[in-house]
Amino acid sequence: MTQILYGVIGFCKIIFGFLLFFRMFPEKRWNQRWTEGAGWCVLIGLAISQAWDSRSGFIPWLQIFLNGIINAAIIKIFYRCRFLDVWIWNWLYDIGYSLLKIPFIIARGIYLDKGIFYLNVNGGRVLSECILCLFQLGIICIFYFKCQEQVEFLLKELLKSRRRRFLSLLTEMIILLGIDWMIELGVVEYDTMDMAVGVLFVFAVSMILLLYMIYTMYMYSRMEQKNLCIHKEMLARENEIITQYCRQDAKRLHDLKHTWIYLQNCLEEKRWGKAMECIHEHLEEVKLCQRHVRTGIPEIDLILDYKCRQMEKNGIQFSEDIKVDSLPESVSGEDYMIIWGNLLDNAIEASQKCEAEEREIHLEIKSVNEMFLLKIWNTCLEQPRKMKRNWLMTTKKDSICHGWGMANVKQIVESAGGEIDYTCGGNWFQVNILI
Repeated sequence: MTQILYGVIGFCKIIFGFLLFFRMFPEKRWNQRWTEGAGWCVLIGLAISQAWDSRSGFIPWLQIFLNGIINAAIIKIFYRCRFLDVWIWNWLYDIGYSLLKIPFIIARGIYLDKGIFYLNVNGGRVLSECILCLFQLGIICIFYFKCQEQVEFLLKELLKSRRRRFLSLLTEMIILLGIDWMIELGVVEYDTMDMAVGVLFVFAVSMILLLYMIYTMYMYSRMEQKNLCIHKEMLARENEIITQYCRQDAKRLHDLKHTWIYLQNCLEEKRWGKAMECIHEHLEEVKLCQRHVRTGIPEIDLILDYKCRQMEKNGIQFSEDIKVDSLPESVSGEDYMIIWGNLLDNAIEASQKCEAEEREIHLEIKSVNEMFLLKIWNTCLEQPRKMKRNWLMTTKKDSICHGWGMANVKQIVESAGGEIDYTCGGNWFQVNILI
């Protein structure tokens, strides 16, 4: 009965490991239901096999080593992710699960006066081991249901660059060798010195993980704070645009009264020429102030209209190709305004630096088969700087206070399950967004 309970706990632990990874990297290689079902059948079969095999070892070092690679290869087949990323995650997950077991198995060895072969393999699984594993499974559940965003940020920080990935893999290999060494200490039997060494080893590894978690949580809070500031800044800018339009409308309404009085006088005095001149003058003004409907969404049309006026004022040639039936619901109206505002501001700023005859911006927005495509193309005087943390560096001197607009756009797009990239060459720059 204890063996079966241990196997069930092991199965749940493996499945939660898969689920945690899929919530962080959810993009499937194929979207058909039968391929998704086939993938899960393979993964569940793999989990059952590994859970059943785990009953033969409390700390199955060889299984941790091999299963991490095997699981990574299987997941790579069904999901769009790097093999190395899954490998690192599997080892990290299993190392964290095995750490508490080290002092436990040493303490049990000292109490029973037994060696590692009996404790880890020959003696079978006991109720106290099941209780410990159940406790660890509870911690995993808390991470899955309550701390998902933090775990996702932690892992993505770990996998952010090639150097970090290889450093993480090397660190995990060293820790795995350390676990193997701790197991080998009890070939004959464990003593109190082994217990001290085991506790020290677990403490050292835990401190490394804890310090890294503190660092990533600090970076996470900084990112959240910066994003909040950007949201406030964009909302303040949007409010300013709306206020400006309201003032213009109020002014036109006030002036309209005097215009009608003037026209009435002209008609009463039969000054037809003056009346026609006044009408033509106001028609031209109406044409200039006319707001265009581009998407059918008032907030977005308002920003586009405002930005078009800015382009006209700065002598920028603007062209558009907009065919939108609907916008994806995964992005809020506020976030759309942030995307449009940031991208158009950057395009206008870059084009302004060019010669007057070379200032161009082209906007393309399309929705096809429930996919939303946005492209903004603009001329620029200088090429963007080299990438920083997988994105472009700001060209402004103050890189601390600037450059977060595009980072915020990138985060909004990726959180909606979309993709954003850029291309540049010669004197042009293009941003592509697909949601």
